[in-house]
Amino acid sequence: SDDAFLAMFDAAKTIIRLALQDLGPVCVPGTKLGLPGCVWPKEYMSALGRAIYTKSVDVEIALSNPGSIPAGLGPTEACYGNGWSCVDVAAEIIKTIRKQFPDAKDEKLRELVHDNLRVCFIREAIGNAWEDGKTMGMHAKHFIIDDRCTYIGSQNLYICDLAEWGVAIDDEETTKKIMQEYWEPMWAASYTGEDVDVQAVMDGLDIDRSAQKPTATDILTGERRRMMSMAAQQQAMRAGRKEDEAYYFHSDSEAEKAGEEMRHSKMAKE
Repeated sequence: SDDAFLAMFDAAKTIIRLALQDLGPVCVPGTKLGLPGCVWPKEYMSALGRAIYTKSVDVEIALSNPGSIPAGLGPTEACYGNGWSCVDVAAEIIKTIRKQFPDAKDEKLRELVHDNLRVCFIREAIGNAWEDGKTMGMHAKHFIIDDRCTYIGSQNLYICDLAEWGVAIDDEETTKKIMQEYWEPMWAASYTGEDVDVQAVMDGLDIDRSAQKPTATDILTGERRRMMSMAAQQQAMRAGRKEDEAYYFHSDSEAEKAGEEMRHSKMAKE
């Protein structure tokens, strides 16, 4: 399936549309610290970057909002948004262009971000959160190539290493029907242009998001952390479990300690 996905991305001539649970690696909840073995899917992202740079292919990506936790579960049991912003995702894709095409000028990259790359969090008419304040998540793994070929399945593009299943539909008529019933209304509600700022993407091209040691920028903003913490507390109380607040870190030292404990635990099991 990995080779098939790459072949589909490389075959695109006009547009690639993706609706994904997330694209960045799974993190320690409340941080941007990737779990052991969890990395950015460089091959997929490089294929997207190549399509944008060499063929001016448009790439549209809709993602779960960070920290979108299904009702009744805690953040360590299920979380549809791994914590990355749309700017993070856009910057990582543009970084692959820099690596593959070292002569690419910043002015050209800026133009591509503005004209060809559109990344957003999913929304409905009411916004990106439900009435109880929980943000909207998406379990979909779905993409469309040139509005004529579709993939729907269980495989995330970020590293997950699970047994996966999916269906590729190489039929323009069926793909158009899927777009009319699903993609077009979802994208119309979700894409507002507010989730990605071109300058923020350009400023983020030198950030190392693969680092294993957290820094101050790895910790979620106070407001986002507060929302995730409140959601975890409410869900824990509803399920009669011990509060999950311990999984949300308020400093570098707490996040680093948790990451080290998880790494040591993994090594012990191996």
